[in-house]
Amino acid sequence: MTAFSMLHLSDTHLSDRFDHFRRNNELMLDVLQKSDHDLIIHTGDITLDGIRHEKDFQFCQSFYGDLSREIHYIPGNHDVGDNPRLGRPQSENGSAISQERMERYLAYYGTDRWTIDRASWRMVGINSLLVGTGLPREQEQEEWVRNVLENVGDRHLALFTHQPFFVDEPDPIELSYWTVDPEGRESLRFLMEHPNLKVIASGHLHQQRARRFGSVELIWCPSVAFTTREQLVPEMGGQRQVGYLEHVFHDDGSVATQVRTHPDFQNSHLDDCIGVVYPFA
Repeated sequence: MTAFSMLHLSDTHLSDRFDHFRRNNELMLDVLQKSDHDLIIHTGDITLDGIRHEKDFQFCQSFYGDLSREIHYIPGNHDVGDNPRLGRPQSENGSAISQERMERYLAYYGTDRWTIDRASWRMVGINSLLVGTGLPREQEQEEWVRNVLENVGDRHLALFTHQPFFVDEPDPIELSYWTVDPEGRESLRFLMEHPNLKVIASGHLHQQRARRFGSVELIWCPSVAFTTREQLVPEMGGQRQVGYLEHVFHDDGSVATQVRTHPDFQNSHLDDCIGVVYPFA
């Protein structure tokens, strides 16, 4: 049975403005340099606060840019902004996504979506923060996804997104910080219900969890940077431990996932420093 491997990291929250979370990222960099995985994917929140501080992008690009291996990135809310129904606008120094913030991300990373064909699989990475925004790029992304699926043939599909599409099930529809905008998500139901879809892998929640919904594996990647206590992020059944994931994709559509960490990772909690690193929270 043909198989290929992937190293999946997420939520690095890296900046040179603070030392917080730097050590874990340095250790992760060493892991990446020694990696023999076929693919490396980062599911967003690359920067600590790139929506407000462009120098975070400059630092992150330099920090991970010297690797000999390619990393396939998609943005997180700290890279392009939050759902506009949940955050104040950029003009008020709020966290809401904007065209300007999107263009800044694209200037550094080139694209916020991609597709990779490997063996019997098609990997699809999308910008989940666009969903429900009404920005022109949201419609462009939907059309792009439709085109990607038109010729998928018999390939299995694995979807990578910063936010989970949903926690346990897609209904009831209720807007929350923790998932893709449920109203906007309806325009992507054709993707969510595609018969070839086997995996939805995400970050954002700083917890590791793996469950099934029908025939789809719902896999949450932990953060490299930090975890949280329940007072900050509610209990959702995940493990609150920093780390990363290794996936092995098989020709029969199955995926074997292993949770990895580094013996020297610090399992710090955002609760203890949020007022310093995120004064606008």
